[in-house]
Amino acid sequence: MTMERKKSKFLYDFLPGATFNHSETNLSGVITFLNPDYNEAGQEIGPDLPDQYILRRVKRHASKWENWNQIEFNPANVNIVQPGSANFEVFPRSFACSNCGTVNQFHYSDIQDYQGTAVECQRCGVPLRDHDQMRFAAVCSCGQLQDIYVPEHCGAGMSFREDSVELGDSYWRCTKQGCDHTEPFNAGGKCFNENCDRNDLKVLPHSASTTFYAQTQTLVNVRQDLDTLHTNDQYQVQIVSDYLLDEDQIGEPDPDEVMDLAMELRQSGEAQTNDEAREMAKKRLTVDVSGHRDTTAVLLDSQFEDREQVRLSEEIFEYLSVASDAYDEEGYIYSYTLQDLADGTTETHLKQDRLDEYIEYRNERKLSDVRLVKNFPITTVTYGYTRTSPEPDGTYGAGDDGSNDAVPPSLNLFRSGKWADVEIFAKTNDAEAVMLTLDQQAVFEWVEENFDIKFNIDDLERWYLTKVTDPGRFGKLDPETEPVSRAVFTLLHTYSHAVIEAIGALSGYGRESLVEHLLPRTLSTIIYKRADTDYSLGSIFTLFEEEFIDVMHQIEEAEYCTYDSICRSDHNCACEDCLFLSNITCANSNNNLSRSVLFGGPFDGKIIDGYL
Repeated sequence: MTMERKKSKFLYDFLPGATFNHSETNLSGVITFLNPDYNEAGQEIGPDLPDQYILRRVKRHASKWENWNQIEFNPANVNIVQPGSANFEVFPRSFACSNCGTVNQFHYSDIQDYQGTAVECQRCGVPLRDHDQMRFAAVCSCGQLQDIYVPEHCGAGMSFREDSVELGDSYWRCTKQGCDHTEPFNAGGKCFNENCDRNDLKVLPHSASTTFYAQTQTLVNVRQDLDTLHTNDQYQVQIVSDYLLDEDQIGEPDPDEVMDLAMELRQSGEAQTNDEAREMAKKRLTVDVSGHRDTTAVLLDSQFEDREQVRLSEEIFEYLSVASDAYDEEGYIYSYTLQDLADGTTETHLKQDRLDEYIEYRNERKLSDVRLVKNFPITTVTYGYTRTSPEPDGTYGAGDDGSNDAVPPSLNLFRSGKWADVEIFAKTNDAEAVMLTLDQQAVFEWVEENFDIKFNIDDLERWYLTKVTDPGRFGKLDPETEPVSRAVFTLLHTYSHAVIEAIGALSGYGRESLVEHLLPRTLSTIIYKRADTDYSLGSIFTLFEEEFIDVMHQIEEAEYCTYDSICRSDHNCACEDCLFLSNITCANSNNNLSRSVLFGGPFDGKIIDGYL
């Protein structure tokens, strides 16, 4: 059976291997295949993306799973697809007859054309309806999804009985008249995957979040020339050099600055004529870009290994895509800063005193830049899925007391058939976004004051590039071996979550409607709205332009936690009640977070002052 949904839904929710509840009936199903998107002429719509760039980034991300070496991932046999519709099968295939109570289990071919009354109870012959479908499935961390085990007795069938909300209290009862035989409900069982020896099969509601985790990456301003980024050292150097240079330093110097400096040179007697003064001023104000590239190349060679240099250039490219017109080649991304509004370079209906107040609050919250972005091009790439945990080490959701076994899940790639090519699903959407950048000097002073670290720095931008690392989606930074990176990244990440909560409270967006994209070496976070979420009471763009002060005040709500004493003493001031966001929203799987870095308190075994 085929269904259509909002196209971007197929990148998160309706993916092969995921179960769902049909919107028009009570029927549940499992997605088996995604079809390409087609235009009105029936031609397949390709995603028009740099294949090699995407495959390299996916491979680096996917290689974190323990079974990666057993996965066949040949770039020549991988297709990048923009999905348009999905095929599905009825699942679970267990139906509890509302007449006699017998649980019936069917082969997929028996109910593939199920229309609500297409099959009958195998015991009493009454038609089975969609509301008779059971809600449970057996899930294994290897990726297997199967129907629950139904025991047999007397040949009459078994009914499922629930005496409480606890699944462990459920049991089976023979439906033969006069037979009182019962059996305890088995919440485990045998995995049908012939290559699996994990023995950790669990019975869960098929719609539980732990049954399916889509593994995705988000990329900014993906364009065809990025295929060369990973192999072109000069391109990597250019990107980093452009970031370290102010945009107005590249090219011809500003004529007004030339004139001002020329007048100073004439007055000091260094230049004898006006023409000589202008030439001297122009030369001094013109940056030797080629020389700067050479200096940057030396910096990168001495401080970064090849792979880390690539990751750095990727991150800086994404930052410049939003912050620099030179990296928006087609002039597609429309953005401006609060400073642009205050300086009058961008038109606004806001009065000057209001704008001056905005800048005051921005500085008070120790932000150097707040940029509002329309047409933010975000490419979502979904390359596989896991079950029971979204993280490679399987610790997501495991109890601190060790009560839940942390079984590393297997990564499963998408294929259209057992021997078919691997499929990666990708789509670029325009989003509205806000980019916030922390004040470099304020962060530096906060690190020195709180972590007993002293530095003699003459170039903060270069210092952050070499001292701050990006732990990726699942990384946890070690305060002993990476104290600066741990402190700075945790500060940026926590600030980002506090702003997301503030936006949600003031605009009506739900937690899963907003996504963060962290660029830690630039001290920046981009918060944008997911394209597949429709419900909205407001716009991020409008919210920050009209109610920026309210957003800044709302950040203070992140200081409080319902479970504050436990949160402070046992969880480093970060838990589900105060800072944690959904796995889709958070860029670092709720690692490296603490309210203490913003507001003060215990952090990594010491008491620190908060950044705010």
